[in-house]
Amino acid sequence: MLSRHEKRNYIGNEKIWVGTYENLHNLSHWHMDNEIIFVTKGNAKVSLNGETRYVEQGQAVFCQSGTLHYINGEKDSLIDIFLFDNNLVEDITSRYVLADPVLKGNYNLDYFFDLIKNELANREDFYESRTNALIIYLISDIFRREHTQQLTDSTEKLNKSEGKTISGYKELLNHIDQSYEYLTFKDAATYMGLSETYFSKLFKNLCGMTFSQYLNVVRIEKAIELLSSKNSYSMTEIASTCGYSSIRHFNRSFLQITGYSPSALPSDYQLDFKQFKTVTDSFNPTLDESKLIT
Repeated sequence: MLSRHEKRNYIGNEKIWVGTYENLHNLSHWHMDNEIIFVTKGNAKVSLNGETRYVEQGQAVFCQSGTLHYINGEKDSLIDIFLFDNNLVEDITSRYVLADPVLKGNYNLDYFFDLIKNELANREDFYESRTNALIIYLISDIFRREHTQQLTDSTEKLNKSEGKTISGYKELLNHIDQSYEYLTFKDAATYMGLSETYFSKLFKNLCGMTFSQYLNVVRIEKAIELLSSKNSYSMTEIASTCGYSSIRHFNRSFLQITGYSPSALPSDYQLDFKQFKTVTDSFNPTLDESKLIT
């Protein structure tokens, strides 16, 4: 699926990963780690639970554990990513949230990034404790200096309401994966208990594409699986199985998404959106156009 759960596998006992991306574009996803997104060159669009922030060079965003998000960096942009286990700072994040995820203060993130990167690269004695301590210091400083909201009964109710919507969206992704051949826009809106107008806006904000675009990509991915299988399906059978009422519509969608007609698809072809299984699987949400440079 396009919106998926990411699970970061750390190398050792440290609970931190850092990296710099050029042209970072990733799919809508979530993880149980916290993340700091620091734009060091250019600009980026960052979506957090459907709310879009435009982040300029020198600005950073704190993405709290469980937040559905995606990042679209502009051409030639550079973005530093800090990803770390929520357990390191749970005494803070379980009681407070930032009023605005875009950080207002200067926290010398480039300095912390280099320190952590060097510790993880050199792996000298006690590097795990040192990197963990650096993150704890950084997050405590951020939550001390930024405007925060304490998690009271009222804010918890609001968070639960928002969380219910996000949870319903994640469940819908599984439902689409199971029912893509016959599911309609109206069915999806009904599944989430929303009006079609509100559902349309919500889905695009959360996913980064419209429902029809998303459904088409899922259906074409399924068609590619059938074409690659050892079974001898006719094009009409594949089109019908994947939810297309006409072979013409199927061919047009296939060409638009893959750049090939179904009959001319290379045997080793892989769709750029390569993570199409279930939302409970872990995956790497970063698209091929992004370049990890450190």
